[in-house]
Amino acid sequence: MKLRQLECLCAIVDAGFNISRAATNLHSSQPAVGKQLRQLEEEIGTDLLLRVKGRPTALTPTGERTIEWARRSLQCAKSFRETAREAKVGEFAWTIPLFASHTLAKYIVLPAISSFLDAFPNGHFKVMQGLPDQAAQLMQDGEAMFGVAHQPRELPPGLVAIPFRTLDLALLAPARHPLLRLKQLTLESIATYPLIAQNTSRPQGARVMRTFFEAGLDPKPVVEAPDAEVVKAFVTAGIGVAIIPAFTFDARRDTGLRIRDASNLFGASVAAIFLKRDAHLPAYAFQFLEMLDPTLERRRIEGMIFGP
Repeated sequence: MKLRQLECLCAIVDAGFNISRAATNLHSSQPAVGKQLRQLEEEIGTDLLLRVKGRPTALTPTGERTIEWARRSLQCAKSFRETAREAKVGEFAWTIPLFASHTLAKYIVLPAISSFLDAFPNGHFKVMQGLPDQAAQLMQDGEAMFGVAHQPRELPPGLVAIPFRTLDLALLAPARHPLLRLKQLTLESIATYPLIAQNTSRPQGARVMRTFFEAGLDPKPVVEAPDAEVVKAFVTAGIGVAIIPAFTFDARRDTGLRIRDASNLFGASVAAIFLKRDAHLPAYAFQFLEMLDPTLERRRIEGMIFGP
């Protein structure tokens, strides 16, 4: 069994079972890719692809189990090469491509990047904005080494999410707003005022609205915004109130606004590191992750990405 055979199998599946397209992606020819697949099936002793009139259309049950191991084998081979390359390049010639949600990139990732660059100046970061459901494709394409985002309810396939920080939520309102003076803040009282909501396509925005709905409330947001900074701008303009991560509020900068703890109503969101399962991480990446949060120790991370 050869890695090239596994590579051809994965390429065919990724190309929607179009061998011609898979050959193009592999910079090979259609007959060569088809030959590699046949040799793999002959060695295993069973078909991996269902065929209709000679054309592959889907994975067989054996193929569905085989493709997972094929991808893991290719990832391990890539890790071997990257480990050797890392030893040759040296620890100070580094690049870290990562994706992060806008809010976490600004308030959590930025300070860690600043500290890391002070300690290891001979390298660079490539920061891409992304959401958890975009993580798998970014990592599959080799564009991102890891990601930082709110932990979703469902994890994209092929990824491991390692939680590292709990993020309390708070009510944001203009100073002297009636909600700030209530003895007890409730979902019902918040729902009576115009709401500036984060887009429900984002985990945090979806969770806030879901909390209202599960309580039998149906607030009508007057504005849906992409991130905490835009949300705060609309609250500053007096258009409504909002639920935001408490760590995004700065009393010195956000003049005219106040926050009130709402974690008892909405719970807390969780920031997580997203990593590709069975992926190699260079030594400097582990150093950065520990700088991002001390709980992100190498032993813990490797136990998660290489564990069952």
